[in-house]
This record gives sequence, C-alpha cells and structure tokens, in this order.
Amino acid sequence: MAGVKDWARADALRVLRDGTPADVLDWEDLAGRHGFDLDELDDPEGIVPISALYAVFEEAAEASGDDARIFDVFNASDVGEFSLFDYLFTCAPTLREGCHAWQRFMQIRSNAYTVTFAEEEGRGVLEWKLQDRHGTWRQNMFARMAWAARGFEAALGTRPAPIEIELATGAPVCTSDFLRRYGSRIRFDGTRNIISIEARYLDAQPVRNDNNLYAIIERASLGELNLRARNTSPLSAIAEVIAETMKAGTCTLPTVAATLGMSERSLQRTMENEGVSFRELTAHVRRAAARRYLRETTLPIKEVSYLLGYSEVSTFSRAVRQWFGCPPRVLRQNPELCVTESPQGFLSDFSSSLGQEG
Repeated sequence: MAGVKDWARADALRVLRDGTPADVLDWEDLAGRHGFDLDELDDPEGIVPISALYAVFEEAAEASGDDARIFDVFNASDVGEFSLFDYLFTCAPTLREGCHAWQRFMQIRSNAYTVTFAEEEGRGVLEWKLQDRHGTWRQNMFARMAWAARGFEAALGTRPAPIEIELATGAPVCTSDFLRRYGSRIRFDGTRNIISIEARYLDAQPVRNDNNLYAIIERASLGELNLRARNTSPLSAIAEVIAETMKAGTCTLPTVAATLGMSERSLQRTMENEGVSFRELTAHVRRAAARRYLRETTLPIKEVSYLLGYSEVSTFSRAVRQWFGCPPRVLRQNPELCVTESPQGFLSDFSSSLGQEG
C-alpha cells in the first residue's frame, strides 16, 4: 500500500481471518472503515496500516465475545506462516542467535514497533516495544506472544516451552488452552511485554536447525530489510524513545535527541518534516499511554502517573480531566468514556510542563 507510513505485515490479519468463523466479521466492511486493501492479506509482501491491524484484532475479540481465543489461534499457526521471520528463529544455529535475528530483522515485519533481546540476570529476554499512539494493541499482543511461544516450542521440541511471559496489559476475562497450558508462567499487568528463558537454554540448537538454509534465509532477510528501510517513518523511533524516557522521568528534548544520537535542532527539523512538534508528539504519546494504563491494566493510579512522567498524582489527574473529561478513577470504571475525547485532544497544555514533571 503506497503512502502507508506506520505499517505492519498483513499476514497477521490473514491468520486472524482464517482462524475466525466466517460469520463473525465482515471483512469488506473492516477494510473500508480501517483503510486497507483486502488483497494485501493474501499477498506475501502485503502490508496494512498498524492502526488498522490493532483495531481489527480488537473488533474480532469483541465480535466473538471471547477475549482469549486469539492465544489459541496464533499458537496453532504453522511454522512458516509468517514467511522468513519464522525460519530466522527455528533454523538458527542456536536459540540465542534466533533471538538476535528477531531483533535484527524486526523491521521486515513492521516499522512501527521494535523487538530487543538482552541477557539479564541469568535469563534471555525478548521485549516487544509497542507504541500506544497507534491504538489499542492488547489483542494483537496476545497474538504475538502466543506466536512467539510457538516459535520456542518448535525450536526446543517441547510444549509448553520453558519460558515465562509478562504482558503490560490486563488479563482477559475468558480463558484458553494456551493460557491453561502456561498457567502461572504468564503474568499480566506488568510493565513490559516480554518472553524470558533461562540462559542455559540459549546455546541449545533448534530442532529444525539447518545452517545452509539459515544462510539463505539470512541473505533474503537482509535484502528485504534494505528495501523496507527506505520507507521507514522516523516518528516511530522518536516516539519509542519518548515513551522509554518518560518512564524514567527524563523525557526532555535534549535527552531524546542524545538517545537518538542527534542534535536538538536535527531532531526538531525531522519532526517538522513529519508535521509535528516535540511537544505535540510527547503529548500524544502520554495521552495514549494514559488511556491504555487506565483502560487495560489495574496498576495503581499513582504508579501510572509516575510511568507517564508526573511527579504529582494531582497533576496527572488534571491532565486526564482535560484529555477525557473525567478523573482517572471514573475513566477506569467507565473505559468507554475514552471513545469521546475532550476538544483539546492530545495538544494538552500539560505537555508544556514536561521538563518539570519528574
């Protein structure tokens, strides 16, 4: 789809479509309302707007009346369903190299989020860094985690895999075979979207390891990565750093520019070329994050305010009132209020106090 700035591969929607009863969703209607081409779903190179991807996943859960079913749909998907990206993991020389490959080549899947891999305190940790500014990603993250768990299962030849999962969103009301199988190994209402595994497994050779095939897949992935990189919007990288520094209480223009390895003027110029200011993008990121934390988690409001860079809960409460027309506790009890936002939108004056809030 020409002109799509923040995109994701369309094959995830194809798996959702094929795993959902035909009478649950009207796909022509979805395509029209969310601005994507149905032909992209069956095109191996097809892409859709990331906001459309998230919205359709949420509508599917609502229409089916089952907010946990998606775990089973994506955990049951075949290896190879997501083209090169599947084989980068299952054919890697070691599990560690498979994890590094996911981090390295994530941009062939989307330019709107990243995956990082690190070894922390005796565990390997894969983290998905999604942006709230693209809409509610809850159901899509459920799908990602179930798909990634399937990758570990296939690589190690065991089900369930010896992994632990943390999700930065609330638990579903319903349950599923996947949730029952992983049980206490899944933690909801966390601060990150991660899969972790003991470091002793990282040197394990995946069951399907094939070094010759892996070399071919890696070369093909490099070619696709170079092609995709030409169409990458810089706003996603900037917004991701804003979100991370916001949690640390260090979200200022100088800090974000330094983290990105840019001068302050260069950062401002980049955003101006995209039609947004640092203040506007920061406010948009903050408002979207507030909406998610209050709608989809049970984190204490005091903790939410700190995660958004507010040193005082009262300041955060005033911001929420301005954004959504009601205080945080009312919004949490009535999440449908987020559908209608206050006229100020994300250009809240509270963003001007960014440099003084934490």
